[in-house]
Amino acid sequence: MTNTPNERISLLSKMIGTDPKFWPYPISRNFNLRLLEVKEAYVKMQTTVQKDWLNPLQIMHGGYLITLMDEAMGLCVYTLNHDKKFATINLNADFFASSKEGDIIIIIAEIEKVGKQAIHASARIENEAGRILTKSSSNFFALQPRNI
Repeated sequence: MTNTPNERISLLSKMIGTDPKFWPYPISRNFNLRLLEVKEAYVKMQTTVQKDWLNPLQIMHGGYLITLMDEAMGLCVYTLNHDKKFATINLNADFFASSKEGDIIIIIAEIEKVGKQAIHASARIENEAGRILTKSSSNFFALQPRNI
């Protein structure tokens, strides 16, 4: 990281409140993610649970929840304005409560520790009342040019 202005934060700040269908990244469009807040090492987004995301119990499928948290943590890594590219190497999740079709969920992610080769992040998904539905932690590892 450098002491120069963070161009990535500036770019993401312009996306707050915009329609995700214009975003360059498909997963954000597919999940209709709305960026609510962004700063270095922190992002907050929201979406509405869709019928296609439900499991046979008619609650949101855990795989979708994990994907949302991975996306948010990856975006946190992006905000660091690091000159290296990082990829998720593991992700742990705990599920506490469920959500159903039509529920608005909030995804919050933060960077916990930045090392030379690895970054540790955490995320949680809450309902509108602030009840934690799921939490996760993940490690990202710097890719070498030959791995990209």
